[in-house]
Amino acid sequence: MEFGFVLPRTTKGQDLCDFARKVEDLGFGSVWAPDHIVIPLDETSQYPYTHDGKFTVSPSDPQLDVLVVLSYIASSTNRLKIGTSVIIIPYRNPILQAKMFSTLDVLSEGRVICGVGVGWFQQEFEALNAPYTERGNATDEYLEILKTLWSSSTPEYEGTHYNFKGIGFEPKPVQGSIPIWVGGHTKRAIRRTVKYGDAWHPTRQTPEYVSKMMDYMNEYCAEIGRSPDEITISLKRTLHFTDMGIDLSDRIQSDAALISETSKVISDIQKCADLGIDQLTFDFQATNVNDCIKVMEHFADQVVPQL
Repeated sequence: MEFGFVLPRTTKGQDLCDFARKVEDLGFGSVWAPDHIVIPLDETSQYPYTHDGKFTVSPSDPQLDVLVVLSYIASSTNRLKIGTSVIIIPYRNPILQAKMFSTLDVLSEGRVICGVGVGWFQQEFEALNAPYTERGNATDEYLEILKTLWSSSTPEYEGTHYNFKGIGFEPKPVQGSIPIWVGGHTKRAIRRTVKYGDAWHPTRQTPEYVSKMMDYMNEYCAEIGRSPDEITISLKRTLHFTDMGIDLSDRIQSDAALISETSKVISDIQKCADLGIDQLTFDFQATNVNDCIKVMEHFADQVVPQL
């Protein structure tokens, strides 16, 4: 099983680089950054991953641009995969997004993962003049555009929102086509994964829920003629050990967070492996960068050897 870690929420570049290098030194596979551009001041009840719909992020929390952060991290690491978890595809012009990802993949020598989502925060869509009610259809179209621009020597596209032909798009990604990891927990997300993705990357779900939805994925793969073996299953949750002396913060906890003593964390991850989950991505309940590193070191020292 592969493991990745979300970058801590800080504006100190040195801390971000130190964290990423620690991920690399410990032998883990990837670092990830989330995507929010503005956080409206009014409290939301739309967040799908808490019981009352409240968002775990405050408007006062720093929201660095996801692709700028990953570019910064790429220059201080050598082998780590660097991924978006997840970039909200309808927020940005898809041709510009394709260029940004391709550029990052070239400069990082093929280390980029394009984790994508449709988004949920209506006020953020409105502030960006992005298509909230049509975000699902827009996401599908934009993914088609990304894949076309990354793979075709003479890219052409005719869709609802964008049309183009007779253009050149260089450089192409080093990887040929950047892996697309599709976020979301619904059947629509599953269908999107099977049609466009290389991995299903749900967040804030239990292993049992993921396993249940994998049955639907297998059915849809059979329907459209794709092998499920081509699709990585990745689950993202919050990680916190209750037996290592780091207090829980007052941050709102998301659903299905893995907050427990070490032995139970080991059992949970073994269950994930048994259910067919290939990769786990963790963010942190701790807010201090040094505490996040300690949690990750504890994971490497006490959990990984038992798996």
